Amino acid sequence: MASPNKVNLSRMVYVVYGHPDLAAFEKFAEDFGFAFAERSADGHLYLRGYGIDQYIYIAFQTALGKPKEFLGAGFMARTSEDFERACKMDGAQLVDISGRPGGGKMVRIPDPNGFAVEVVFGQQERSVPKQGISHVVDGQPNVNLAMEKPRKGVFNRFNPGPAMIHKLGHFGYSTDNHAATSAWYSGNFNFKATDIVHKPGDRSAEILSFYHLDLGEEYSDHHCLLLSIHWGPGKSGTSVHHSSFEVEDVDTQMMGHKYLTDKGYRQMWGVGRHVIGSQIFDYWYDPTGFAIEHYSDSDVVNQDTPTCYQSDTPGSIWGPSTPATWD
Repeated sequence: MASPNKVNLSRMVYVVYGHPDLAAFEKFAEDFGFAFAERSADGHLYLRGYGIDQYIYIAFQTALGKPKEFLGAGFMARTSEDFERACKMDGAQLVDISGRPGGGKMVRIPDPNGFAVEVVFGQQERSVPKQGISHVVDGQPNVNLAMEKPRKGVFNRFNPGPAMIHKLGHFGYSTDNHAATSAWYSGNFNFKATDIVHKPGDRSAEILSFYHLDLGEEYSDHHCLLLSIHWGPGKSGTSVHHSSFEVEDVDTQMMGHKYLTDKGYRQMWGVGRHVIGSQIFDYWYDPTGFAIEHYSDSDVVNQDTPTCYQSDTPGSIWGPSTPATWD
């Protein structure tokens, strides 16, 4: 529900990453299912899906000798009033994005850990196909079940190639500043917790917090922001964990999995189905070492969905065990 005291966001739009070898990442991005949108004069690479957003991933070449870098994420303001409210937040800085695909205006706000929340408004939206892009030839025949066979006289045939991406679904941070980070995002924006995993017997000791955008009666993705404590020993600070991109269906996802496997890319975890969010997941490492995910068939929620508190929840309903190195 829109709050007059918060910056109300309508959707997540893009993430921003720096790569020491941008050319290697660009080849991976093509194989992963991104479409090329534009290369700016300063060399920034804008990648899109087939959804309404002009770009869903901004990649840039890091300076010589500099490590990989995650800068933050961009969100769309619901109204011009919400954009103006964002401009008044502490540390807010207006940035000229008139030269980016789709134009619009943007304000950059630092979060408690120094990462950017970029709030965009007035960007021209892309026209979209009438249905999602599936690897199933001629669309998506209905699935034949054990006792119901709606797909009569129609064969499932599949196109090879990358799993074409629809949109950015979510991203997440691993942090030792969990409480303050959660309070800042939920206090300043319309982020609402869908699921919170906590230590057994102590609701206040949050381990994983999954936030969706509260759009009132309108449904939104189960989560667009994930905040996790560090899993590995001796970890400190805050770092990006992964970014996740939606594909049309499980067959498209599995054809993309095969394509990436045949290309020799390194898988992180999958294929499986998460308990929280229900989505089918497939995590990979890009050539830089960032974790990146394909997902399909995820839950959606609205204002009537209560926050669920739980503990000892496994990472998946089915699929491989959670990797020992997951941070």
